[in-house]
Amino acid sequence: MAENRTLRKLTAVLSADVKGYSTLMGDDEEYTINTITAYRKIFAGVVEKNQGRVVDSPGDNILADFSSALNAVTGAIEIQAALGTRNGKLPKNRQMFFRIGINLGDIIHKDGRIYGEGVNIAARIESLADPGGISISGDVYNQVKNKVAYNFEYMGAHAVKNIAEPVRIYRIDLKREDAGKTIEAPASEPTSFLKIFKSYLTSKKAVLPAFDTTGLKIQQEASKAEPDTDAIEKMITCDPSLTSHVLRIANSAYYKGINKVSTVRVAIVRLGSQEVANIAILVTQKRPFQSKDPYINKVMQKLWRHSVGCAVSAQWIANRSGLKTLAQEAFTAGLLHDIGKLLILTATDEIKRTCTIKQMPSGDLLEEVMDKYHTVYGYALLRSWNLPDHYCGIARDHHKADLKKNNDLMMMVRLANITTNSMGIGLKGAEPCVLVVTPEADYFELSEVDMAELEIKLEYAKVFS
Repeated sequence: MAENRTLRKLTAVLSADVKGYSTLMGDDEEYTINTITAYRKIFAGVVEKNQGRVVDSPGDNILADFSSALNAVTGAIEIQAALGTRNGKLPKNRQMFFRIGINLGDIIHKDGRIYGEGVNIAARIESLADPGGISISGDVYNQVKNKVAYNFEYMGAHAVKNIAEPVRIYRIDLKREDAGKTIEAPASEPTSFLKIFKSYLTSKKAVLPAFDTTGLKIQQEASKAEPDTDAIEKMITCDPSLTSHVLRIANSAYYKGINKVSTVRVAIVRLGSQEVANIAILVTQKRPFQSKDPYINKVMQKLWRHSVGCAVSAQWIANRSGLKTLAQEAFTAGLLHDIGKLLILTATDEIKRTCTIKQMPSGDLLEEVMDKYHTVYGYALLRSWNLPDHYCGIARDHHKADLKKNNDLMMMVRLANITTNSMGIGLKGAEPCVLVVTPEADYFELSEVDMAELEIKLEYAKVFS
């Protein structure tokens, strides 16, 4: 019965994957499968020897947990040594190198599996490790720095999605044995891009995304106890582009009735003033999410889908939780919570266009800058738009771990953000999460059935993609 309980405890998490696994499989599937099967056995044996447990091993990934950070690091070092010996016996094009990342954190244990931000951090650290190497978080480093006979190289603080503070990362130098010595990483090219970026945003040349107030005015009118339909119709029809979008969406498969909607008045009657207000603010806010640069435009479209998903989810949470008076504000707050990322993308696009930098920063670097700075710049941008304080505060604080739990709107956006990310509606792939055990779901007393309904509701967001 104990295995079915949900427990939290301090755990060292080891995450590993094979560098270039798809290429190896493409070259020779049978050989690769035989090799990774043999390497998994080595992994499992060393993990067990060091009092750990292999939790999962899908594809080329391996996830293990340990009760001690030292055991996890000692095991990882032994694993890389054993695999290095095996690789020495293989042709170079068939050698298989694992990257290993280790983190120490408060982990949720349920049904033999592990969950929580500590697991996500371990996976992020693994992605930054060298093939055949080991990288660890600052918390792990503090536990083992004087207990293993290897150098550590500080790799800087890196942003991790949905984690408020950057994570310090260290690389274990497996070639040199000199206990207790830590090498500071030299200044690198990413720093120079960051300096250029920050300098641009504080200059008079900075081009900031514009805010179209039409959608917000329509939403404010629709949220009244007795909205003025004539006023809403007039605000929409004054904007030909907005009018065409409202009519297109009103005639989409999601809303379509027997008769075609040909006027804004009919759209308001069929959809309701609040639904039309949602469409209006979405249409007006989507305009800045475009770029002539193919890569930035692709990222902007992913960001837009995430923003819409959060808007729809936050409004659904408000209605389901009996907080209908916050529904319209929840929609807008969800839509704008990551606006700082749009600012960063817009600024990067302009810096590239004006040749301030010769080439676009790498995807990893741009993602890191967005993760680390979007809350600060989002807050500043919404303030410059003179939006209400609660929207500005959500943009700034929605990743903070020490939130006061009497902020209903903030908790709605946080749960919406977690839900959309878990479904892969965001800048990265799906980030698996047991939604019902999150503090945010518990705050609103939402059940597994509720969360399943929310996931279905997110299909609605596709209407606006």
